[in-house]
Amino acid sequence: MKKQRRKAEYIDPEVQGALARRLSVHWLLFTVLACSLLVGLKWMSQPFMPVGDHLSEAWWTYGPVLLVLLCLAPVFIHDAIRLSNRFTGPMLRLRAATRQLAAGERPERITLREGDFWKDLAENFNQAVDRLYADKASAEDDQPS
Repeated sequence: MKKQRRKAEYIDPEVQGALARRLSVHWLLFTVLACSLLVGLKWMSQPFMPVGDHLSEAWWTYGPVLLVLLCLAPVFIHDAIRLSNRFTGPMLRLRAATRQLAAGERPERITLREGDFWKDLAENFNQAVDRLYADKASAEDDQPS
């Protein structure tokens, strides 16, 4: 079976944008709290030392770690968007097929890629569509001409 690939990773701005924003806020909060904790611990170890000296010492001690965290943030966000593609893609396809069904059209069978989430939902949808059209065909056969 040929491996299907979506052309874009960022396909649902509402869902994937919310995920990226939330991850960014969580990363920022984590970094600010971690830095505050580290500076606070340094201050508690020597409370009479000037705060500026504590900040300077903390920067030279923990600055490289902060820079690594800063460099990793875009990697984490990109990976989250790639992962979210595995559930937003199937939902977009199911949404489009549901719209077709509501418009009275028969949607094509939904086949999802390897690694996509909600394959069982797509299969249940396909079964429901097949049953709906089988019942329709049966009802048309039963009607007298």
